[in-house]
Amino acid sequence: MSEIKELNKARDLIAQGKPSEARKILEGISSKDPKIRLDVILALLVVFDHVTENDKLLEVTNEGIEITKKLGNDEVHGYLLARKSIFLLTQLSSMIYRQKNLMLSASVFEWIDFSLERDKKEFELIIEKRKPIEKETESLIAAVIKRAERGIDHYFRGHLFSAIGDFYSSKYLNDMLDFQKGGKIRSKIANMYFVRRWGLDKFLYDEVSRRKVKNSKEKCILYFERSIAEFGLSGKKSEEANAIYNLAVKLKLFYRFGKAKRLLVEAKSVAVSLNEKPLLDKIEMLEKEVADKNRHIRDYVEELGLDLP
Repeated sequence: MSEIKELNKARDLIAQGKPSEARKILEGISSKDPKIRLDVILALLVVFDHVTENDKLLEVTNEGIEITKKLGNDEVHGYLLARKSIFLLTQLSSMIYRQKNLMLSASVFEWIDFSLERDKKEFELIIEKRKPIEKETESLIAAVIKRAERGIDHYFRGHLFSAIGDFYSSKYLNDMLDFQKGGKIRSKIANMYFVRRWGLDKFLYDEVSRRKVKNSKEKCILYFERSIAEFGLSGKKSEEANAIYNLAVKLKLFYRFGKAKRLLVEAKSVAVSLNEKPLLDKIEMLEKEVADKNRHIRDYVEELGLDLP
């Protein structure tokens, strides 16, 4: 089977909601044609796990960015820059979590510094490692926003605005962890269901930190709403429905279950009209999670092996 046929078969499997089968095909395509390789990379960004395989996502994204430069593909280049900014935030989140663990003793008892000298050195090393990543992330998202704002193609702008929305939802999570003050007791309070459910965890942050967290949340919602509008203007109903679904995902993250529920009704209506089963499956799963109101959420910390011994 030719590489193009293999690629199309993998795309069909992704559309059918079979990412693991698509992945086997994609990883077997070793094309020297840059256009085919770029299409493979874009498909791999869908099938790789966005929680446990961040290093792979960054690797193929960097490769894709270099290919788009050579091809002069400005639109995909902008999209990949946006994805890279998100994957860098995921990298930062692991560093932030590790710093929090290293500082637990010092946060609880003022007279205790780091339990071990090597912990202190590791903490300081992470601070230095974070600086260039944070700088690159800020530069990337600024470039993506500028590109999206000056674009005239509604379909292209829709994808960029969705990626920017994803960026700010990731930044929201990072900031919630990074700005939280205190040790184990405050951490336990912050993770209590009813504290998060009713937004009481905001009182565990100072005023400046609260504004930054709120800003990321508002920008996430804003850019997804703009994405939905752009896809609507382009006449791309499937992409519009997916953007509506993705905004519902973010609203669930922000504990805004009522609006998330209303958006899912809207997304489901479009998905039914288009007979998009994979999207319908995701919507039905999210409907259950929204009804559950985040009582049983995916444990990313345990999956990444970041939980304390």
